[in-house]
Amino acid sequence: MPEIRNLQPFVQAVRCGSFIAAATRLQVTPPAISKSIAALERELGVRLFNRTTRKLSLTSEGRQFYLRVAPLLNQLDEAVADVRRSPEHPEGMIKVSVTPTFGRHCLTPVIAEFLQRYPLVEIDISYDEIAPSLVNDGVDVSIQHARGRGTNHVCRPLCDYPIVLVASPGYLERKSVPQTPEELAEHEFVGIRMPFGLAALHLERMPGSTRKRGARKDRTFVHHPRGRLTVAGQPDTGLVAALSGAGITPSSVPVVLPYLRSGALKIVLPEYRVRGDEADGTGPRIYVHYPHRQYLPAKVRVFVDYLLERFRSTDTGKAELDTFAA
Repeated sequence: MPEIRNLQPFVQAVRCGSFIAAATRLQVTPPAISKSIAALERELGVRLFNRTTRKLSLTSEGRQFYLRVAPLLNQLDEAVADVRRSPEHPEGMIKVSVTPTFGRHCLTPVIAEFLQRYPLVEIDISYDEIAPSLVNDGVDVSIQHARGRGTNHVCRPLCDYPIVLVASPGYLERKSVPQTPEELAEHEFVGIRMPFGLAALHLERMPGSTRKRGARKDRTFVHHPRGRLTVAGQPDTGLVAALSGAGITPSSVPVVLPYLRSGALKIVLPEYRVRGDEADGTGPRIYVHYPHRQYLPAKVRVFVDYLLERFRSTDTGKAELDTFAA
């Protein structure tokens, strides 16, 4: 295949009608144009131009070659121009993988605003309990609970994901509001059956809590939930049951916040949080993952920036949750 650097002088010489004019267009010297075309002819093994002191004309081989090559160079120029324009006008498909509960209740409701900002961008969302490979599965952005240590992609905290106990006002009116963790034993829980079974809830009292409930001195309490209703599948399945008045269930603040604000749910024991598996003491969080920082496509960059702006601005991890207490 001929070197691409020799194709552009050839095409410009045809369009301009002379080596001198082509040199002016490409901002090089006429001898440089002549040298490039001579090299191209050697590579092809054919004469492209008939040269005289007064006239430059294409040979039949040169004309045929020009008709094939010129459109390809035009497409190449357009592709380069599109890439250079993309930071100002992002476009294309973004493949997003997100953990199901966060995806349904938190991510999907804010996608419309992003699509309005960037009308040339399309989004394909999949709900995945197990995070896919960003490279092998062709995923642009992954939103998961795990931080992903030891991977070679970028991981940034998106928002805090504190877990609280919630119940409907109707249930609490029937069963009364528990005032201490010990009183949870008297209540119905909506259990979520996971592959490993029904896990115990490790409750941790928040530092600086101003609510005076009971006389407990220790900060942690382990509760083994019991109830007549156990549902398999996603954690938000229990949330739907709790909304109907079936009992108390744990759920994350970003997910239940709309129901708290509407009054459909109340927080039980608001000075406690359900402790997660984080070993660094940061508490449950959601993280956004993407392959790399350098040469990040504009469509991915603006999407990640939007997510960070949108979820940090809501400040759901630091909401005044006492106002939603039962």
